[in-house]
Amino acid sequence: MNIFLRLVFKALYCLFLLPIICLQLAAQPSLSYKPVITSLTTPIDIAHANDGSNRLFIAQQNGIIKVFDQSLQLVGDFITVTGLVSGGERGLLSMAFHPGYKTNGFFFVYYTNLSGNLEIARYKVSNNPNIADPASKTIIITIPHPGFTNHNGGKLNFGKDGYLYFATGDGGSGGDPSN
Repeated sequence: MNIFLRLVFKALYCLFLLPIICLQLAAQPSLSYKPVITSLTTPIDIAHANDGSNRLFIAQQNGIIKVFDQSLQLVGDFITVTGLVSGGERGLLSMAFHPGYKTNGFFFVYYTNLSGNLEIARYKVSNNPNIADPASKTIIITIPHPGFTNHNGGKLNFGKDGYLYFATGDGGSGGDPSN
């Protein structure tokens, strides 16, 4: 095949076939979802205990943390966090299980307390692995949140270093009038 024909074929490939291949590769997939748990009220976080049980724990803004088995069947209420105000951007904000939960039973919750301040508390599971001990509550930190009732933020996570990390909001109102 002479050089001229090779150049023609390469030009045709670049002009016609390559754009078609690229369009096919860039086509957006068709996504859909199927709800698997529908019995929740304002769910705000989901976590697992990493204890081998494959259970899921779903925190709701009203302070109730529900536990589901590996088939996503409701086992029951794990705990109802008390001493919080709920509504708008307030309430239970997040939860996280200690990396050593399997042996120490500790988990942490992040919420807006009755004074409107942000609070992190530690709890311990009871002798029943599906029920936490409400009497084990230990407040770890309270962060003043004066002024506005929104922009609370709130996400708890343990890092690979084993430390507990949390995010807060800026405490401002819509449009940040104090800035």
